[in-house]
Amino acid sequence: MCVELSSRRDSCNSQANSKWLDAHYDPVASLYTFSSCVALADLHGDGDYKLVVGNLGPTGHEMKLKVYQGMGLLSENALPDLPASVAAFLMEQHEPRMPAVAVASGPYIYVYKNLRPYFKFTLPPMEPNPMEKEVWEQAKEWLLATRPAFSCNG
Repeated sequence: MCVELSSRRDSCNSQANSKWLDAHYDPVASLYTFSSCVALADLHGDGDYKLVVGNLGPTGHEMKLKVYQGMGLLSENALPDLPASVAAFLMEQHEPRMPAVAVASGPYIYVYKNLRPYFKFTLPPMEPNPMEKEVWEQAKEWLLATRPAFSCNG
């Protein structure tokens, strides 16, 4: 809803002519996340897609997996560590095909089925690339300028 004040008339007209829909704007929603930690999924197989968010929390110590249906919070689960990514995937072949939610965090992938913890997969350790390890060691010791350390040109 636009308030027709003389100072805001231009912004209201631009919103009315915009191709984009502002479905909801809440500056105090308190969601702290990355784009890789957001997914849409039909979690119950009913055709109603929910917003799944790996929330970091305001201090980075209150991590939660939040599920929103419409404008309201449907579910909230505590996460043991900072989420790096969230994805919905189908793990069963029979009907009804309801997705599970995978949350990548540290060396683990946590799988939630029916919005409850289901499985924790531990990734095998990997040796870092020796050249990359050397660059990071030099950057840590301030022996290398930060620009070449982060350059994609080698």
